[in-house]
Amino acid sequence: MTEEHQAEELIFLMKKLSIDLETQLEKSMREKNISGVQVYFMVYILRHHPKGTYITELCHEVGVSKATLSVLVKKLREKGYLCFQETPEDVRKKKVVPTEKLILEGNEFLKRADRMEAAICGGLDCREKKQLWNLEQKILTQLNQMDNERLRKGRNEEDRTERMADKEVTV
Repeated sequence: MTEEHQAEELIFLMKKLSIDLETQLEKSMREKNISGVQVYFMVYILRHHPKGTYITELCHEVGVSKATLSVLVKKLREKGYLCFQETPEDVRKKKVVPTEKLILEGNEFLKRADRMEAAICGGLDCREKKQLWNLEQKILTQLNQMDNERLRKGRNEEDRTERMADKEVTV
């Protein structure tokens, strides 16, 4: 890899990894009418929040937007795997909770996830896994900074356009 094309090659490699991981999720985890991503999300719930949690909390943990998670949870509610539990202190807050159906089928999902994870990460030792995790976090931080900068510039552009429109109205 030449230094001149290093960034380009890294970005294409990351994109290929993303596509290949998505493919593996589908091949390894897909159920009858449930996508691999949906099954793997339920595995996450079973592992980290077997008694339930809130969508906002999940957003921070898995790094997915609230809108995306809401759609995912809605689909899994319709299929009978998740339900909402109201919070007595605040009826607007609803806890996402695994249903009996998910708990019954969950062991099989967990076994398949373990096998898939072992197959994908089996070639890395503990040090390499930690190093990869740290590098991925660094790239995610950079991408978030880019998004925040773009939002800030967009707001500044909107403000400038609004001020110009206000000047035209007053002239």
